[in-house]
Amino acid sequence: MEKTKRKAIHAELRKTSKTFDGWLKYEVLIENPDGSREKVPAYGRDLQDALSRVVHDDKVKKILPKIEKVPAWAWVVLWFAAITYITLEIDNHKDVLNEWIGLIYVSSITVLTLLTVTITNWFKLRNRNK
Repeated sequence: MEKTKRKAIHAELRKTSKTFDGWLKYEVLIENPDGSREKVPAYGRDLQDALSRVVHDDKVKKILPKIEKVPAWAWVVLWFAAITYITLEIDNHKDVLNEWIGLIYVSSITVLTLLTVTITNWFKLRNRNK
């Protein structure tokens, strides 16, 4: 049997934003898997954008409690372990990399940093009043 999901049943435009040009506020009626219904405000440039923000925030709210159980020091240890791994791998292959070693090392650290920033930004709530 297929698992039922939350569904948007009805959406109604409430107002346009006065402070952010082009942003709209919708009121969305959502049916939960148990049959109950709830009204949720949704903000976006259009209805599809607003609904995607609601879905994104639901995913974040589901994952965030699990992530918050991990202590802050563990994330720091993980970060330094990744940097150490990159350094050791580059050191093990320095005879092959020759003059490219600096560029590859800086590129690897840059990719690691960008990946960390991207993941951190994904966990920010997006369905906010504009």
